[in-house]
Amino acid sequence: MKRNKYSKPFHAQQSAAMSTCITVSQDECRGDAEKMVRKFCKKVKRSGILDEARDRRTFKKGCEKNSERKAAKKRLMMKVNKKRDELFNFSSTRGKRR
Repeated sequence: MKRNKYSKPFHAQQSAAMSTCITVSQDECRGDAEKMVRKFCKKVKRSGILDEARDRRTFKKGCEKNSERKAAKKRLMMKVNKKRDELFNFSSTRGKRR
């Protein structure tokens, strides 16, 4: 496949690069060890390292990945639509008495 001269190299095309160095300083937690552990766990979860490792543990076919993406997209759309409907229905039922 011929690459465009403006295209990025393959390693740069991959989605968001994950930072492998997660640190918690004593200054952040004022020297409290328990707080440091909790903060470290939160940073690890937020970075997605554990999720990435769990996903890579077994091989998934492309069609399985696509179906998971579609299901996640569908769940998100249902959630957004539900919130939108609640906002619109709240204003219309505000003046009514039961």
